[in-house]
Amino acid sequence: MAIYGIGATYDGTNDVSNDFISGGIACVGWSAQDAPTLHEILKHIKTGDLIYIKAHPPNVGLIIKAVGIVVGNQVVNNPTLGAGVQVRWQWTGERRFGILNDKYPVRNLTLYEEFNFDIQRAVIDLLTGQAP
Repeated sequence: MAIYGIGATYDGTNDVSNDFISGGIACVGWSAQDAPTLHEILKHIKTGDLIYIKAHPPNVGLIIKAVGIVVGNQVVNNPTLGAGVQVRWQWTGERRFGILNDKYPVRNLTLYEEFNFDIQRAVIDLLTGQAP
C-alpha cells in the first residue's frame, strides 16, 4: 500500500476538489503529452492505496482536504477532469499542517507519493476517524 497526495486546483485558480469527491475520482488535469510523468505515476496507483487531496500554498503549507481509498487498478478518463483513478472518499474537511521542514520538495506538484511518516500517519488517522 502506498499513500499519494494529489492537487485539485486546475489552471491555478479552479478548485475541483468537490468534483473529485462527488465523482469518486482523483485526476490529473494535464494531458499525457504535457505531463507524461504524472500519467506514469497514475499507472502505478493500485486498489487499496490511499490518496489525499491536498493544497500547498507557499505561505500556508500543507492542507489536506479529503482522504480516500483507491478502488480500481485502471486509469480512467473523465471528460471534464482528465485521467485519474477511482476513489472511495472516506473523509472530507480541512486539516492544516503548516510549512513542513522535511526537505521533501514535491508538495507543490500535482501528484506524488507521500513518504513523510507524520503525514502518512495523519492520513491514516483521518481515514480511520482517529484524528484529533
